[in-house]
Amino acid sequence: MGEKETLMKRQMLSGICVGLLLAASTVCPTAAANNIHVVVKTIQASEEGKYLDPRLSPLIEDLQSVFRYSSYRLLSEDGMKLSTNQTGRVRLPGDRVLRITPKATTKDRVELGLHISKGKKQIFQTVVQLLNQGSIIVGGPRHEAGTLLFRISASY
Repeated sequence: MGEKETLMKRQMLSGICVGLLLAASTVCPTAAANNIHVVVKTIQASEEGKYLDPRLSPLIEDLQSVFRYSSYRLLSEDGMKLSTNQTGRVRLPGDRVLRITPKATTKDRVELGLHISKGKKQIFQTVVQLLNQGSIIVGGPRHEAGTLLFRISASY
């Protein structure tokens, strides 16, 4: 085999390898990375009265096992479809905003960046990992006679 044929075969193999790498890089970030469904339930928890919002009945046991409030009221429920590194926003009571940004997905988990701000002041920031179709309840800032809680779920 001549030098010219060897060079052509190397170039062809290099081209195939680059093509395979490009194909792998476009396939690996699964469709989940572009279609993450996030739901945020904003809950007012307080010690005033003994009200259990019937819309929260599937969550009451979980809420009461973690938090020691006597009243739970659903204030809002917001759903959004996000891609990786796309930020969704939920308006909160007290002129606050919750920003949620999916950072990464694996076959069974999503990593979410959570930020709560009021105006330009950041109040809260954390990163959580949720199983696909999983949820977390996060204690938030004080509001009126109680505290805001957020049940955040994600599926893809």
